[in-house]
Amino acid sequence: MKKVFMFVNVDWFFLSHRLPIAEVAADRGIEMTVFTEFTRTHEHTYKGFLLRQSPIRRSYIGFYSSCLELFKTFVLIRRERPAIIHAVTIKPIIWLGIVCFALRIPFIASISGLGPAFSPTNYWGKARLYVIKSLYSLIFSPEKTRVICQSFYDASVLVDNRLVSSEKITMVEGSGVDLKEYRSKPRIESDPISVLMACRLLADKGVREFCAAAGAISKEQEHNVSFNLAGPVDLDSPGALPEEQVIEVCISNEVQFLGSRSDLKDILAKTDIFVLPSYYGEGIPKVLIEAAASGCAVITTDHPGCRDAILPGETGILAVPKDVSSLVNCLSCLLTDRGLMASMGRAGREMATKRFCITRVIDIHYSLYQTFGEG
Repeated sequence: MKKVFMFVNVDWFFLSHRLPIAEVAADRGIEMTVFTEFTRTHEHTYKGFLLRQSPIRRSYIGFYSSCLELFKTFVLIRRERPAIIHAVTIKPIIWLGIVCFALRIPFIASISGLGPAFSPTNYWGKARLYVIKSLYSLIFSPEKTRVICQSFYDASVLVDNRLVSSEKITMVEGSGVDLKEYRSKPRIESDPISVLMACRLLADKGVREFCAAAGAISKEQEHNVSFNLAGPVDLDSPGALPEEQVIEVCISNEVQFLGSRSDLKDILAKTDIFVLPSYYGEGIPKVLIEAAASGCAVITTDHPGCRDAILPGETGILAVPKDVSSLVNCLSCLLTDRGLMASMGRAGREMATKRFCITRVIDIHYSLYQTFGEG
């Protein structure tokens, strides 16, 4: 059996975005072990594969502690010597990339969005980006390295900056969606029209812009509509919004705050319009393909990753990033045309069926695990 180690920054992200890959790989004969930071207790053996506490912490914990993390990771990999290491998200990619470079172990890096590091706003951010680019150039240089990208924009940034050659890039359209779990339903005469935004509560996901647009439409009182916001607080991420601040902006704009929910698929089933006005460094946001699979008309931004998740004018509408008036216009367009809203929902479900089925994503990863690094 081929031994594969997957490193993901935190357990909830692994469970929501990568769990089916590990399950199927283990079921098909891969000796799979997943390392992630635990935010709760887990069973050591998890659905056919091992789930272990990672030596890498998600948040930055100082130079000395980071060096200790890297050393512990190196010792772990040198001792257990997997056939392939697959790292997801920026910190595991850098740490495991350095270790694989040193130990000459085949390495797969999943770029699920370039993240805020590639959009620096100050001198410190630019210096950090220079270091990240230098490290990427180093760790992606060995022949037995592959990079999985979700958007062509991310792939072009990496290639144009000479961080990786195009031959080493594998494209995957998002994290996939289980179409059996997300079912679209007719919503032509829904009253009130239900509008939902769901995401981690970060400023650059567009939370404030969504609430401001909702407030502007509610003030006009021309539509029978309910606005809802769902998502967890993520204080370990840059741009995190404290829950009390989110509640305040929701109340002032007549938005119902649903908090962190584990029943999102049920909420999407009752949603007419899904909104994600993000300007974050996204891959293809999974929640957008879940919304499409649920038959929701989608409004998102003309921003890398987000625009890759819709067919503009067919399954949804693109708004200008950081532009509340543009968001208001997009919402008004759908709120005044229920026929268009319904047809976009149906087209979104059809698109999700053709492009975003989870089995396609799983098969691409399993194929890499099976053939990569041999010879």
